[in-house]
Amino acid sequence: MFALYENANHEPASPSDVADYASYIGSPDFPIFADGEGILRDATPMTQETHPEMCALTEELTIIECSFGHGGQHKMLDAIRAHAGL
Repeated sequence: MFALYENANHEPASPSDVADYASYIGSPDFPIFADGEGILRDATPMTQETHPEMCALTEELTIIECSFGHGGQHKMLDAIRAHAGL
């Protein structure tokens, strides 16, 4: 899943911002959320100080581990594999 916190004008993200972004990146096969109120941020260790931020989640949406900065997707995939015992 992907969350937009703000739009290009630095205003809180809205559903129309999500639709525009999804269209811009080619209608991805993962969900994109508008989190203009910071609900996702407040429920995770994310700070919005370093981009990108990502967390690996279990099927039950429990956080396995989080990463900050470019290249974090490799660390998160390793965390998911380790959690799955692969």
